[in-house]
Amino acid sequence: MTMHTEAERITALSALIGWADRRERLSSDRADLMAGAWRTGTRSVAELARAARVSRDTVYADLAARSIEVSKRDEGIAGPLTGQGTPLNAESVRAVAHVADAVTLPAWAHAPDDPLTRAARAASHALEGVADAMNPPTDQGPGWDPKDTLPNLAGQGQELSHQAHRALAEIATPQELAVSADFRRRAILHSGRNAVADAVTLTVTVPTGETVTVNLGVDGTGWTTMSTDSLLVGDGVDALDHLEAQAAMGILAQVVTRHLAERAIAPRRKDALPGTPPPRSRYRPGNND
Repeated sequence: MTMHTEAERITALSALIGWADRRERLSSDRADLMAGAWRTGTRSVAELARAARVSRDTVYADLAARSIEVSKRDEGIAGPLTGQGTPLNAESVRAVAHVADAVTLPAWAHAPDDPLTRAARAASHALEGVADAMNPPTDQGPGWDPKDTLPNLAGQGQELSHQAHRALAEIATPQELAVSADFRRRAILHSGRNAVADAVTLTVTVPTGETVTVNLGVDGTGWTTMSTDSLLVGDGVDALDHLEAQAAMGILAQVVTRHLAERAIAPRRKDALPGTPPPRSRYRPGNND
């Protein structure tokens, strides 16, 4: 049997107590959200129960806790939430982040290199980053100003994207990825509002201090190509390279799109792009399922 220190035992017990405390706060948050949905026009108890995945009795209790009488469905309810939804709350986000951390940390300990597990960890850290940006901690010393924490939040988004690309690269063939990239390019142009990056020339400085020119492009199938005249950089592109190069080129194209002249914008197309997949919908079980 593995021996653990008293500090580890107290830390684990504190985490469990913290989880129980967060659960109580989440119940309160649920009641606020339930009231917000009711105030903005969702007056079906069954629909609210399905959306929140709780019983109808819980819906009635949550609404009553917020002084809402279900029998008066046709009455307008005055209040700051009417017609405005529910504003983001830092403590609610932080509570969700702590729950996500409690789920993802054991999974990471079990499989630290699994891409989806690492994506989930990045999402957990991103939620904490959102809460920190909205309400910086005052008891942690310097460095918690949003100007300091927002770059870290963006970094967690990049990590999540990287791990999602890793997971996709493991299960999709190069041919499938090329077809998907080609369709995405045509779909963006089809909108008439956005530019696409067909090729990019990069000037990079390698760790030795030397400067190298690298050309990224796309072949006729949609697959990413990379070429250089330098022996300091190889030119083979695997599935992960392709996905991340396409994502980077897409971001560069978004920057350019924000600066397009009006004459570069085409009328919006009303016809469907050939090969458009059917819309994806998620089944949510009801109370009787």
